[in-house]
Parts: sequence; C-alpha cells; structure tokens
Amino acid sequence: MLYLRKVVPFIPEHSTAIRDLRDSLDVSETEIKVLTRFLGLERIATAEGLSTLDMLLSIGQEALADVDRSLVRYLIHAHTVQHLAPPGLRWMDVLRDKLGLGEARAFSMSHQGCVISLSALRLTESLLAEEPAGSTALILIGEKALSPVVQHIPGISVLGDATAGVVVALDGPGDAVLSTAHRTLGEFHQTRHMSDELQRRYRQTYTPTLAAVMLEAVEGAGLGLDDIDLVLPHNVNRYSWSSTARRLGLPLERIYLTNVPKTGHCFCADPFVNLSTARAENVVRPGETVLMVSAGQGGTFAAAVARTAAREE
Repeated sequence: MLYLRKVVPFIPEHSTAIRDLRDSLDVSETEIKVLTRFLGLERIATAEGLSTLDMLLSIGQEALADVDRSLVRYLIHAHTVQHLAPPGLRWMDVLRDKLGLGEARAFSMSHQGCVISLSALRLTESLLAEEPAGSTALILIGEKALSPVVQHIPGISVLGDATAGVVVALDGPGDAVLSTAHRTLGEFHQTRHMSDELQRRYRQTYTPTLAAVMLEAVEGAGLGLDDIDLVLPHNVNRYSWSSTARRLGLPLERIYLTNVPKTGHCFCADPFVNLSTARAENVVRPGETVLMVSAGQGGTFAAAVARTAAREE
C-alpha cells in the first residue's frame, strides 16, 4: 500500500480576477459571464515572477525538509502540459541536483491531461515495490500556465498556477492510498480540435464516466459512497461537479469546492492542493476517508481513495 507521508502545496499569494483577463485571453464579455456567473470561477492563482522550475524547487525543498534524501529513490514530475521546457535544458537533472537527490532516478510524466498526478500514485507504488525497505519517492505536481492557449478552456475553465510536493512510501506514517481507478476514452484524444459531433458526444459521456470511475475507486477500496467523508476534486468549475453530484445522489456539500473561485483550475495539482487546504481548514480530519478525483482533456478520468493519517504527524 502507498502512503502519502507529506503533501505540501504551493499556492501563490497573488491572484487575478477572471474579468481582468479578458484582453489577455482575447475572450468576449459573454464568455466572461459564462465563466463567472454560470461556472463559479472568480479568480485564478498567478505566480508572478516565478517559473515552473522555481515553483517546483521551492515546493521540493519544503517537502524534503525533514526527509532522509539518501532514501529518495525516485524524483517524478507529473505535469499536464506536455512540453514545458526545451529538451536541452534537462529539467529533471537540474531538479535532482538542486534538491540534493543524488540517489534518485528522475523523470517526468505527462500525456494524460490533468489526471496524471493521480496516475503517478499507482506507478510510484509499483516502482517502490522493487526497492529496498524504507525507500521513498518525491512526486512534484503541476506547472505554470505558459500561454493563453493552455490557460483558457472555452466555456469550461481558466487555469491558474499552483504546485504540490508529495513524499510517498510503502509504509506509514501518512495518508494510506486504499485504491485507484483510471479510464481513458481514446476516441476523444483530439481535445479542443475534435469535430462538433465528437464534442457533443464527449459532453454527453463526461459526467457518466467521471461518476463511474469515482464509484470504481470507492468499490476498489471495499467501501460505499456513504463511507467517503469528502470528495477532493479538480477545480474545473462548479457546474460540472453539481452535475456529477446529482448523478451520484451525493450532497454537493460533500464535494470540496472552496478553491474553485479562489485559485481556478490548477492543472493536475488540484486534488493535492485541495487535500492540503481542506486539512488546514479542519474540513478533513485525521482518520477520515477522502476521494481524490480528476478528469483531463483527451478523455482521461482518474480517482483515488485515501484514508488520512489517524493523528497529525
């Protein structure tokens, strides 16, 4: 079983109102109203003056503050946008060196949209199973919105800047990952370039598939939906989660939507940022069971059930 020994978020202090992005995103007043009034987005987190590398180094150092770095066998960067830096930069080597992780293998994961961070949990568990007892891994999650092309999903969301650092191991203490579930619908791989017909089919398929993956993760943990204390979602918008809650018969207040109007949708970092802020707000308490959920452009869906540590570590 995989344990989240430490989950540390990086949420920039600065945020920007969606309305103030109208010119930079080149969107209409109608689109602004859809995003804010209908979808429940108000502001996005903006990391002014910081690059993605800056954000990852900061969160990596904080996550490793009291960790034996000689036992960290893997350094993994899970990110939504497929290309974040020129290949010659050797970004992962830079991160490994600056974080003092000389014993770690370093690589990045992408090509699954915003579910990549949850997918990384299952992969990391398999990798650590082949390592000596006591081995750990550091997963760095997220990125900065580099351009309007990736920052705005028309009629759906606006992307903000946030990252998370997660130290994981096959033993505690920490939050125990009880199960994971993943589904890819490859016919929708063209994302925003899909035909109108495919777009229509994707909209029809989205909520039923997301709900099914959530239930699959819950059942994989040997639980029922009533056993889940809180759903920690991706912050795509409020409306899509209202639809999913209705389909599942789940009270909307059991879905943590506090960050949707505050940070916007921060790529694949959302579930882990939400876990951290919900814990800090005492919305998630020790020993409770949470369901982390995300969906990604391209027809990807993932969920993970975790039981939070029985006491504060």
